[in-house]
Parts: sequence; C-alpha cells; structure tokens
Amino acid sequence: EMADDGGDSVKTQLLVVWVPILGAILSTGLGLGPMGDILRCRRNRSLGEMNPDVFPLLFGNGVGWVIYACCTRNIYIFAANFTNVMVGMFYVLTGYMLSASDSARQRIEIMTLAFLGMWSALGFAATQIADETSRNSMMGATANVIVLLLFASPLSTFANIIREKTAASINKPFALVQVLNCILWLAYGLSIADVYIWGPNAMGLGLGIIQIVLLAVYGSKPALTDSFEPSLLDGAEARYPP
Repeated sequence: EMADDGGDSVKTQLLVVWVPILGAILSTGLGLGPMGDILRCRRNRSLGEMNPDVFPLLFGNGVGWVIYACCTRNIYIFAANFTNVMVGMFYVLTGYMLSASDSARQRIEIMTLAFLGMWSALGFAATQIADETSRNSMMGATANVIVLLLFASPLSTFANIIREKTAASINKPFALVQVLNCILWLAYGLSIADVYIWGPNAMGLGLGIIQIVLLAVYGSKPALTDSFEPSLLDGAEARYPP
C-alpha cells in the first residue's frame, strides 16, 4: 500500500505541478509565436493580408484568464496568460496603427474597449460575491464565451483549405505545439476537476487534430496561385491559452 501511495503521489505531482508548468511555458511560447510576423508588419508599415480583428479577441481572452487565475488563486493559469496579455495589447496597438481603413480601426477600438469595460465590471462584481464557487463559475463561464468566439474563427479557414485542396496556410510545427498544449491543459483540468479549463481545451484539441488531418490529407504545398508562407497567426484563433 505504501508503494501504491508513493506512486499516486508521483502521479499527482506530475499532473498538478509539472504538467501545468510545461503548459504555461508552451502557452507563453504560442503567444510570442506571431511576434516575428507582427514585427515584420511594423517594419513594412503594412498589415498586408493580416486580419487585425483577431487581436482584441486574443487580448480579451488573456485578460479574462488572468482574472480567473486571480479568483481561483491558480498560479499556473496566471503564468500561462500574463505574458500573453502584454503581447496581445502589443498586437492590438500594431493592428490599430497599421490598419489601412478607419472602419478597421473603429472595430479594434470598440472590441478592445468592450473587453476592458466588461472585465473591469466583472472583476468588481466578483469581489461582491461571497460564495467562491459562484464567483469562479461566473468568471470561468465568461472566459469560455470568448474562447468559443475564438474557436468559431478558424472554421472559414478550414473551408478554404478544403476548397483549394492545400493546407499551406497552416504552420505545421505551430499546429503540433498547439495540440500538445491542449493535451497538457486538458489533463491538468481533469486532474483538478475544473470544467472551465478542460472543457475548452477539449474543443481546442479537436480543432488542432483537424488541422493535423488537413495537413496530412492536403499537404502544405501552396496552390499555384499562392505566393505566401504560412503565418504563425494563421489558426491562432484555435489556440486556447492557457
């Protein structure tokens, strides 16, 4: 029995400590992944074909999970998103600065301010809820709504891949890391019985597997009319930080 207890202790230590530590490292790396594309856009003073509408979503998602981490006192969720909040705002500012149209800048303004206002109000509301479970459920459910909005974005990309019969828009190493990241957070969420962590990561894992399948079926060679390299921002919406 002592041997069994020791084995359970090691398993628990692995799932609730080392798995989320690795997940936090991968999540930070994924958040920093598009930085090269962003800096190239800044040097060229143009977004090119990059869609800046996703930047406020990525920023708002990071802010939500930082607040959830504070409510649940979860250092691993905080570590996975702290850097992503800062780089997310950097992406927002870049998109705003380089957007070619006033309408695009207005959308960035509206979405960013809406997220800041929403999370500020919810953060205050959380301090007024004495029941910890109810408070955490409110924050976790709201964060998951934003995740669902992010998850809806890649569907049009998948449709284009099937129509054009090329998965050149998917960055293969990035997609593989996304899958590993979701597996880690799924395992951690299940180990601590937190549906707000394992639920969205299960969906993210499904989207990541779809990307891998599309790469296997259609390959990564660009279509004859394509002249671009896969960007790390392609499929960023399918990433779930943590």
